[in-house]
Amino acid sequence: MSPSLSRRRFVQGLLGTLTASRLDGLAAPATAAEPFRFAFLTDLHLLKGGALRSVQGIAMCLQAVEGLNPRPDFILVGGDLVNDARDMTIADASQGWDLFLKTWHNNTSLPAYWTFGNHDLCATGIADSPKLDPRYGKGLFKQRLGISNLFYSFDHRGWHFVIMDDIDLLPDKTYEGLLFDDELAFLRADLQANAAKPTLLCTHIPLYSMLPFSIALAKATGFHVKTPKNLVCTNANTLIHDFPGHNIRAVLAGHLHHYELNTIGGVPFYNSGAVCGNYWKGPMGDCPEGFAVVDVAADGSVKFDYRTYGWKA
Repeated sequence: MSPSLSRRRFVQGLLGTLTASRLDGLAAPATAAEPFRFAFLTDLHLLKGGALRSVQGIAMCLQAVEGLNPRPDFILVGGDLVNDARDMTIADASQGWDLFLKTWHNNTSLPAYWTFGNHDLCATGIADSPKLDPRYGKGLFKQRLGISNLFYSFDHRGWHFVIMDDIDLLPDKTYEGLLFDDELAFLRADLQANAAKPTLLCTHIPLYSMLPFSIALAKATGFHVKTPKNLVCTNANTLIHDFPGHNIRAVLAGHLHHYELNTIGGVPFYNSGAVCGNYWKGPMGDCPEGFAVVDVAADGSVKFDYRTYGWKA
């Protein structure tokens, strides 16, 4: 069997597995659900000291959001706010947060809901970091945003939103995409309790993406295809088993800096492009700097529109 044929059959088998793992039992739209708009911004990556005009870029994006008509009800943020905070001292990361929050509040008054990203880890790449400091790791993100838990849910106009943390810090200071046991238990109970409401789920690292698989496939020999564990959530299949009877209408994520849509069992998985593009050096491949305008309807449908905002690196 030729390598190309092996790869083709492997892809067909994977797609068949995903199709077989249908997210069945989609509930009827809740009559209390109202139409509204929100903006989804992810991977802002404020560079140290505002390098490469990253402050101006974030400001320009927020001003574009503020200028939308109709105006969004809120901003859902997909993570990676201060670039490489994991490789900064706690003091330097705190200064980065000062600049980020100043830029944010100077350019938008919209309410915001926050998702934790891998770049939001604080000082985890510094060998002698004070690990008992409450700001270490995920602490600074929670402290500066006033968040007590990184997985949580909220309601808005009859719709239900669930924010998940899928950043697992490993002993070697790298990370992988992983949903933790306690948040899976939370999600299972939360979906059951809110089954009458159309629901949107948000993570930083995508639950599904064909992009890393395509990259790995290009380097593969025969059936030996390995997708990096830091590009896609490693236990997304576990999550599928919590979905029967769900009312999930869409799943949002970022991390890969590319816009991508995968539909699994009738549920769209939107992986958004990045506000920063290629870390403020221009587009990431063929995906320009941008954000998403998300319009939800009373019938439970979701429209995800990825837009540029005119930035030129």
